[in-house]
Amino acid sequence: MEHILLATDGSEYARAAAKHAIDRAKETGATLHVLCVVDERRFNEPALSSAELATIYAEDHANMCVTEVSEMAAGSGVRVEGDSRHGLPHEVIVEYAADVGAETIVVGEHGSHDTHFSGVGRKVRELADCQVVVVGAPAQA
Repeated sequence: MEHILLATDGSEYARAAAKHAIDRAKETGATLHVLCVVDERRFNEPALSSAELATIYAEDHANMCVTEVSEMAAGSGVRVEGDSRHGLPHEVIVEYAADVGAETIVVGEHGSHDTHFSGVGRKVRELADCQVVVVGAPAQA
């Protein structure tokens, strides 16, 4: 069975990537793994500091991003497994893809990070041993 990894950050670009990944998983019968990374450059593990609340918010946001994709896939017949992790996004995405045996990684062209997610997508493409699909901007209505 095929495994597809969707890296999401909840942005509109990530939602377009999610739609692409759900459609692809439905077509191929693949399991869709959804991952949101809490960027350690902005948020460290919670500690007794003023950064604790920001880190907790980032973790909650990551979990909501994963849940959003699961809800998008509801009723499609696609099996979805989700997780959120801390680290450098490109490194965590590639590591997670290897862990789940993903043949394809799907990311949005841009995201909600300080640096464009396309930079993350570019780094993932350079490091990954599988196909990487960077989904462009969502169509304007």
